[in-house]
Amino acid sequence: MSDREAKARRKMAKKYSESVDDSYDESSRTASDEEAHRNVVYRLPSKFTQIKECFIIQMKRYTRQKAMWFAVVLLILIPLVFLLFENVESMRSMLPDSDVTNIYIASILMLMPIVVPLLCSMACGSMLSQEFNERTVYLSLPLPMNRSAFFIGKFLAGFVLVTGVVTAAYGVSMVLAMPYTDKTYTREIFYSMLAAIAYTFFACAITYMMSTKLRRGSTMLPLILLMVVMPITAIALAQFVDASIVQTIASYFPTNGADYALMVLGEGAPLSVIGLSKVLVPSNVLNFTMGKSFVAMMAVPIILGLLMLIIGKKVIDRRDM
Repeated sequence: MSDREAKARRKMAKKYSESVDDSYDESSRTASDEEAHRNVVYRLPSKFTQIKECFIIQMKRYTRQKAMWFAVVLLILIPLVFLLFENVESMRSMLPDSDVTNIYIASILMLMPIVVPLLCSMACGSMLSQEFNERTVYLSLPLPMNRSAFFIGKFLAGFVLVTGVVTAAYGVSMVLAMPYTDKTYTREIFYSMLAAIAYTFFACAITYMMSTKLRRGSTMLPLILLMVVMPITAIALAQFVDASIVQTIASYFPTNGADYALMVLGEGAPLSVIGLSKVLVPSNVLNFTMGKSFVAMMAVPIILGLLMLIIGKKVIDRRDM
């Protein structure tokens, strides 16, 4: 190194040392350990916290989707349609001539075998597919979030949404019916609502499981499966297989849950596949009967719903992100 270069470097070092302010502000030491993040150990959030966050995010997403607004409109239509039938003379005959609240509730909720599968399909049928198609899943899973928590949190959001609508529909129907009736059997109403919630759990679970296998979400496919294919399968098994065990299985098919819930109230569902089959086919020909055990009608859809969720979780665990 030449003397000229050495001299230039010494001059540069002297100039730099003079420009550095080596003073220390003691006020910066007044921050607490928490404020300064000293001696803080960071951990991943618990699985419960992850599920809760996923649940909240999905519920916020519902406010911008058609499932939430369809549910709100449906609840508003229940009292409007009932009052229309009650006040229009030509329609009043369609309401039950009974002083029992349960019968009125069953009449108001006669569309439950159609509406509940539709709500489940809208709420859960495209949930995961939208996450992958919109690529928002790639923003969620890189966070400290377990795939199981992601899967469970989103399912709970859909199930809570539909269950809330079903419970509210029972409440609205009861309020509408009580001014026109004298007798109310609350235990049967409670059992009916539990059976409807168990059926809702299965419908949401199988729809959610199907969404894990579909690249594009579908509302029609699970709706047809729940409303048409599975009820017709149950009726066909009971009708054409002459074996008591098969007929017992058919009577406790999980898709019979909505019809069973209305039957507990005192009336069947005239617009479901099972209800229509009883109307169109003579009773001495039709061999199908609904299950009688309340415990079995609760246990079967819950157990099969849990099985559907396990299958869906395995699909998500293996799916490439």
